Amino acid sequence: MEVHQNKALSRIIQCFALFLVVRLVEELFIIPRYINTKGVVACVGGFVILLFYIRFINKPLEEIGMIFSGHKIRKGILLAALFNVIPAVIVYAVEYGRLSSYPGYTTISVFYDSVDHSYSAAGIGGFLMWAAIGLAIALVHAFFYEMTFRGLLITLGSRSLPFWGANLIQSGLYTFWYLIPVVRVLVYYSGVYSLKRIAVLFVVTLVYEMLTAVKLGLLRSSTGAVWSCIFDHLAFAYILDMIHLQFTATDMSVSLDAKYYTRIIAYQLISLLMVTVYYFIKKQKIREKQRVREMQIEQGT
Repeated sequence: MEVHQNKALSRIIQCFALFLVVRLVEELFIIPRYINTKGVVACVGGFVILLFYIRFINKPLEEIGMIFSGHKIRKGILLAALFNVIPAVIVYAVEYGRLSSYPGYTTISVFYDSVDHSYSAAGIGGFLMWAAIGLAIALVHAFFYEMTFRGLLITLGSRSLPFWGANLIQSGLYTFWYLIPVVRVLVYYSGVYSLKRIAVLFVVTLVYEMLTAVKLGLLRSSTGAVWSCIFDHLAFAYILDMIHLQFTATDMSVSLDAKYYTRIIAYQLISLLMVTVYYFIKKQKIREKQRVREMQIEQGT
């Protein structure tokens, strides 16, 4: 068994390395010297690699969780709404209440990437254009990450590893993927940002992305498909990218998303707890169905 597990881990690492090359090129060479590509280059390039790899190992898309079923897709949308609307309402309401307790006033701002892209600053046309750009980027991210990490990598490990082992491995690799931008900041911008700030960014990224990956792995196992993961990823990424809290003090100083790191960790922690409960409920139902089938077989004999 240990040999099979080592082979499964080796397959996962080798597959991940193919995507990692594209990620490193984008983060360490393209973004610092040219333009912030928002991770799209690695996702698009990685998606091409993903399709070639699936073809090479002769696995249909259904085997990595891309089950083209209307029921699965509708269920994915409903679960994504459930596991994102509730955490979003809670964390934004708590933060809004906290800011409102200080002298000044709190507003909810809706924009993508920059406050200059808000409706009040850019007008309806500019706002809708940037909102559409943000949605397109979120879609690219959601499909690539979920088909790769919660789809292909979990599938590669599932035949030789228990689910929790495969889930922890893909979660660790997903977190490592998101730590690469921290390395970019350290290499290119250490003179601009203090080491303390970079260290905080590292810890926040480590905690947040690990929570996210574990949660999405549980969703994949609970539903048997990656649709719930895709829609969940899309929902939380777009909500956090578009909805911001702005506080204007009595001296007219403005702070935007002052507790952003706390908010995103709290958001995913609440969502993870909800998904964990859902996961164990689903597993309990599966065990009950198995017991009923076993009793029916015994009675039939």
